[in-house]
This record gives sequence, C-alpha cells and structure tokens, in this order.
Amino acid sequence: MADYESRRTEEGFRRLIAFSDAVVAIALTLLVLPLADIPREISEDTTVGDVFSEHMPEIVSFFVSFIVIWVLWRNHHRTMEHFRTYDRVLFELHFVWLLTIVALPFVTAMLDNQYIERANAVYMGVLAVSILSLVSMTAWGARRRELLEPGDDIEPWLRRRSGTVTFVLLVVAMVIAILYPETGSWPLLLLVLSGAVEKLLARLRDRTAGRARGPRAR
Repeated sequence: MADYESRRTEEGFRRLIAFSDAVVAIALTLLVLPLADIPREISEDTTVGDVFSEHMPEIVSFFVSFIVIWVLWRNHHRTMEHFRTYDRVLFELHFVWLLTIVALPFVTAMLDNQYIERANAVYMGVLAVSILSLVSMTAWGARRRELLEPGDDIEPWLRRRSGTVTFVLLVVAMVIAILYPETGSWPLLLLVLSGAVEKLLARLRDRTAGRARGPRAR
C-alpha cells in the first residue's frame, strides 16, 4: 500500500493537470446555464434591450465569474509549466484550488444579491484561498526542486513569483468588508496596487540576488 501511494508517474501528473483543466472547463460552461433559461421564461413580446436591462445582474455575474475563473486558470497554467511531476502536497493543493473554482459562481451570485449580508466578505475569502493555494504550489516547488522542470528560467521565475501581495490585499479587503459591510465590492480596488507592489518586490529580489552573486564571483 505504501509503495502504491508513493508512486508518481508522468502519466499521473498529466492526469492531474487534465482533471484540473476539465473542472475549470465545466465550471466555465455551467456559468451560462442560468442565462440559457432566460429566453425560455419570456412569454410576451419584448426587445433584446429590455431582456438585457431586466437581467443585467445575472449577465454581469456571468462575465465577472468567467473572467475571474479564467485569470485563476491562467495563473495555474503558468505555474504548472514549471513543474515536471507532483507529490502528495501538490496533489492536495490542487483539491483546495479546484474547490474554490467550483465555489466561485455560487459566491458571485450571492454577491449580486443585495439582501445577503457580508456576501462580499465571503467572495473575497474564496478568492483569497484560491490565490493562497496557487502561491503555496509555487512555494512548495521552491522547497522541493525535484518537482520542477530543470532550466535556466527556474531561478528567475522563483524570484519573480507573484501572488503573495494579492493574497495579503484580499485579506485586508475581506477584513474591511466584514467590519463595514456597506462598502460592497469597493475594497477590491486595493488589488489595483498588487501589480506595482509585485514588480517592486521582484526588483528588490533581483537586486539582492545580484549582490549575493557578486562576492562569490570575486
């Protein structure tokens, strides 16, 4: 039993990635189902404009969920491009990440309902857990180098790995949403700062790495 559980093959890694892609694809497809029911519910003459106007919350929810899931999958794809195999920890981290993916359409729908209090905090919490699982995958790869694809781009990628700042900002936004529910989705504007802060931290890591290599070269 122990030998079976410790067995890690290239085929197993491909199946893990394929399963993850399939879950994301299904989650994206399911997003449109509520919209597909809208035309069937129309029983009198109307216009396309009126349909869009009447169901704007559902349409906005669809696009928001689609874009968010797409961005999360893109980050996962970029991360997995640096891995060549997996272990139990990476396997379990995928479970957490996929759980957030399938939960996002639900929490986005709650966010659109003005009668559900603190739905914004729940939404931000799910996003934070999703980002944290991706950050943890990268951090685990940095700790277990045998899981990574060998190459000259590994060290620069590890120095420039992003997501930590986004996670911290999401936690701050979630705390604000819990304390002040009336703020709605406005705390998410903090994420605008993530790109600039991540680039600044990446430059500092490169500078520190350059200084560390300098004395060795001498």
